[in-house]
Amino acid sequence: MTGSFRPEIAGLRAVAVLAVILCHLNISALAGGFVGVDIFFVISGYLISKSILADLERGTFSFLDFYVRRARRILPALIFTIVASFVAGSLWLAPELFRGLAKESTHALLSIANIQYWRESRQYFAATSEQLPLLHCWSLSVEEQFYLLWPAFLVGIRASKHILQYVLLVAAVSFLACLLYLPHDAQAVFYLMPFRIFEFSIGTLVLLAERRAHLSAILAEAIGIAGMIAILGSIFCFDAATPLPGTGSLLPCLGAGAVIWAGSRTRTATIFNNPVAQGLGAISYSLYLCHWPILFFTKYIFGPDAITPAITGILAALMAAVAFLMYRFIEQPFRKPNPVLTTSKRVPLLRYMALVMVLVAITHSTFLMEGWPRRLSAASVEFGKLQSFGLAPCNAKQDRCIFGDAAGPLGLEIVGDSYAHQYVAALDPLLARLRMRGETTVVGGCPILVGIAPIDDERRKHCKAMQDAIFSRLRPTTTNVILGQYWSLYADQKVTSEFVRSDIPPGPERTLAQLQSSIEATIELLRHTGRHFLLIGEQVSNDCAIDKTRLMPGPLWHAPQDPCPLVNRDDMIRKGADLNSMLERVRAKWPAQVDVLLPVDYLCDEQCPVVRDGAWLYIDGGHFSVAGARYMGGRAETAFIKLIRATPLDLEARP
Repeated sequence: MTGSFRPEIAGLRAVAVLAVILCHLNISALAGGFVGVDIFFVISGYLISKSILADLERGTFSFLDFYVRRARRILPALIFTIVASFVAGSLWLAPELFRGLAKESTHALLSIANIQYWRESRQYFAATSEQLPLLHCWSLSVEEQFYLLWPAFLVGIRASKHILQYVLLVAAVSFLACLLYLPHDAQAVFYLMPFRIFEFSIGTLVLLAERRAHLSAILAEAIGIAGMIAILGSIFCFDAATPLPGTGSLLPCLGAGAVIWAGSRTRTATIFNNPVAQGLGAISYSLYLCHWPILFFTKYIFGPDAITPAITGILAALMAAVAFLMYRFIEQPFRKPNPVLTTSKRVPLLRYMALVMVLVAITHSTFLMEGWPRRLSAASVEFGKLQSFGLAPCNAKQDRCIFGDAAGPLGLEIVGDSYAHQYVAALDPLLARLRMRGETTVVGGCPILVGIAPIDDERRKHCKAMQDAIFSRLRPTTTNVILGQYWSLYADQKVTSEFVRSDIPPGPERTLAQLQSSIEATIELLRHTGRHFLLIGEQVSNDCAIDKTRLMPGPLWHAPQDPCPLVNRDDMIRKGADLNSMLERVRAKWPAQVDVLLPVDYLCDEQCPVVRDGAWLYIDGGHFSVAGARYMGGRAETAFIKLIRATPLDLEARP
């Protein structure tokens, strides 16, 4: 597309892809290797703009030709990666995980993977990067969205004599939006294309600078050296805490732009003029595509502890080999049109579109079919369900959840965040047996309490809306309530409270007193109809790094979750003593209406189990799996039945 080969750009590609891969391989010295993606964006901005402007000047630019070339360049290797990952997922992943991969595949094929990951990053139970086989496709979606807009933009300003000014304006607006929005939604700034436009624009500005100013040999050397220092400094000095994109991303982006501007005749550029750098640059696209699925499935099948230094070297060699084969047999053959098969410019594009739609139909139908559970035996499917979050059998996508006997009378409401919702699985069989139904409103990460909210503005608005809706629905009813929360999360400095206790010095005692006031205000708001409340005490946690994706069986073997040490009952009692004592003080205020259930009293004997009869009772450090919720529910059944059968008090008759 550029009309001439630029060895320093191929070398920059090699640096960028190596930085990303070594960062993902957890090479600690290269913790900032994620800036390789920013470098790729600068290179793309430069090359794409150079191609478009050159065609415009020759009068040969065509949107159709442009998108046919882009399709040939991008889609074959991307489709191969998605199909290979999909096949591997069908062989190893449990239905729930395979369903997630199917959704990832659909969004990657439609070039909206970045939007999916942004939306899901806002969810309370968002998957970690280690649990997403196609996460790296977010950057390709950003590029593909850029390709949709940038040609039209350049065509629109081509007739103007102020191309540089327009590009500068777009870059400035994108960068300013990035800085302003970063404190409010860092994930949006990271994943969404408008906040990345300034990085592509830097590449375009380098192109325009080349046309306007000829660098002397000395100045080119200085710029090239400064660029490499900026790139290497970013890779070696940045880490996960660096806010990107933003001011930090200017360093690698300007560094990449400087190396390109300095050109291929500098001494800096000559370090790339070797077979290794040029070879890695040539296969960089395929290498980027294949590295993450290889790493994901290796960790999933053999366990993260299997990635020793020796295995890391083997994985790197495997990635390079697969990338070379993809480059040789997939990228190269499809880059140029076949004169025998191609009779029209539209035909290749239509073929790619048709293939993408066929694959989307397959992946989306897999998602709708719950990840092909028939790949497993009925016993394995049922065991997998036991290892999901305790909110089952409710669909977590629905705000309103009904469990137990859906046709029966309403027996109780569960109010709270996910630490309350996990009791759905505990109560579902009990209510079904009693021919009653239960209801809850699914809320993640929100305190459903009067006068308390997260500090974050956007989260606070969401939680306040949920609080108002739930309280408005409950106030006229007499339904008994289970009230549970992640109490310790709301008994710290990360929430705002309307019940400021200035009479108590700042610290744990003050926040605990404020939380107590909030709980009492909530009960006071809802108790007027005579309902009963069961407060769930501090959750029994564990000190185990549980990867929930490894708990569920798939068609083929994968290494199990590492064992987790038992939790000592006395330690749990001490850990939750302050919070549980506070809840007892709340109970003492309304002893006829409020009771307290302490999980430590029911879940634990001398030790608090993490695994029972081969099933994990937790999906993470604190949330019950279905197996855990049912185990807890069985042991605490008497307390739950007492609440369900309690009749509303006649408050008017009470003194």
